[in-house]
Amino acid sequence: MSQDQPDRSAPFYEQIYHLLRKKILQGEFKPGQRIYEAKLARELNVSRSPVREAVRALEKEGLLQIDHKSRITVYEPTMRNVEEIYQCRMSLESLAVKLACERMSASQLDEIEEVLYQTERNIIIGDLESVIAFNAQFHDCIVLFSGNSELGKLLGGLRSLTYYYRTLNVHGPGRANQILEEHKQIFFKMKERKADEAAEEMKVHIEHDLLHLKNLLAKECEQARGKKS
Repeated sequence: MSQDQPDRSAPFYEQIYHLLRKKILQGEFKPGQRIYEAKLARELNVSRSPVREAVRALEKEGLLQIDHKSRITVYEPTMRNVEEIYQCRMSLESLAVKLACERMSASQLDEIEEVLYQTERNIIIGDLESVIAFNAQFHDCIVLFSGNSELGKLLGGLRSLTYYYRTLNVHGPGRANQILEEHKQIFFKMKERKADEAAEEMKVHIEHDLLHLKNLLAKECEQARGKKS
């Protein structure tokens, strides 16, 4: 069985969804690339129905786009879209960290500290995929420990695109360590129960992420123009 083929013991839709999502997040499917349901179905040796379900789920998450002619393409970030999502994150996650400071237990603080330790460990061994996952877990823990389920639902709607941006944002000389240090500053303020200062650290951290991502996208646009000229 091909590594790309779904596990027959699990529902096809779920397997195909996770397979396609992984290919998008890891860059195997490029931004703007056309996706064909029939071709995927043939390659995976399944009917088109579970492929269609997986595609619709990924469309809801924003990772795939379907136009008025039913053409399916991989999400291609724009400056405006990136800015809008990060503006939402600044407001929502700064609130989350403020609430977490007021509500979280000592054991929950220990859990976040362990995430930071694992992040640093994986930076050292060069496991970038795990670094990205632990970076996401750091933010997810704060939202969870805020104790506000509605806040979690709002940020949950941005989860897939946020993770997609994280896979881009971690690249660059010393970038992973910079993100880790900013996470540590947020954590230190949380440990001291300085809610307002922790919220400000979170806001600054996300602003830095946005700036770095915009610079990356600008460079990609310049390179694309250079290839066309």
